Amino acid sequence: MKNQWTNNKGIILIVGIFTFVLAIDLGMVYFFYRHVENFLESQPEKIQADAGIIFFGDYTEDKTDLGPDSKNRARTAIRLFKEGKIKKIVCVGGYNYQRWSRKPHLMRQFLIKNKIPASFIINDTISYNTITNWREALKIIEREKLTSVIAISSPLHVYRISCMINLKNTKFASYDYSLNGFKEYWQLFLDVHHEWVSHFLSFALKDDVRNKIVYSYRTIMNEVNKIL
Repeated sequence: MKNQWTNNKGIILIVGIFTFVLAIDLGMVYFFYRHVENFLESQPEKIQADAGIIFFGDYTEDKTDLGPDSKNRARTAIRLFKEGKIKKIVCVGGYNYQRWSRKPHLMRQFLIKNKIPASFIINDTISYNTITNWREALKIIEREKLTSVIAISSPLHVYRISCMINLKNTKFASYDYSLNGFKEYWQLFLDVHHEWVSHFLSFALKDDVRNKIVYSYRTIMNEVNKIL
C-alpha cells in the first residue's frame, strides 16, 4: 500500500509539473499572439506604397502548388493592389520547391490567375528563407527604384520580418487568422513556437551560418520526401 502511494505521488508530481509548465507556455503563447495583433493594429489604415513584397509561406504536400498560408498572403497583396494601395507586387520565394531556381514561380502564377497583370509582378528566383527573401527584395527595391514598400506575410511572420528590416518607408500588412476549431488553435500554437525558435536563431547565429543550416535542412528533407 505504501509503495502504491509513493508511486501515485510520483505520478501526481509529474502531472502537476507538466500542467504548470503547460499553463505557463499557453500564457506566453497568448501574450505573444496579442502582442503581434497589437503590432498589426498599429499599422496605419491609409497606407500606400510603390510595391507590396510578398514573403513566401507554405506549399501543398506534393510541393507543386501554394499552400493555404501562401494563398492568404497573396490575397492580401491582391486586395491592396486592387484598392490602389500598391502599384506593383514583388514576390520573394515561391518558385517550384523541387528545384530552387529556373522553375515556374508559383506565387506569380497565382497572382496572374487572380487578374493581376503580369507586367505589375516582379519575382526573384533564388531566395529560400526569410533572410534571403529580404536580400533579394532589397536588390529589386534598388533596381526598380522603389521608395516605399509594404511587407506582406502571415501575422506572426510579418512581425518577425519587422524586427529584421531597418528600412525607411516600410509598412507591414497581413491577414486575419481563422481560428474556428481545435485544429486552427493547435496550428497557431505550433506556429508561435516556430517563431520563437526563429527569433532565437536570428539573434544567436550570423545570417550566413543560419542560411547554410536552413538550405542544408531543406535539401535533406527534399531528398527524404522523394524516397518516401
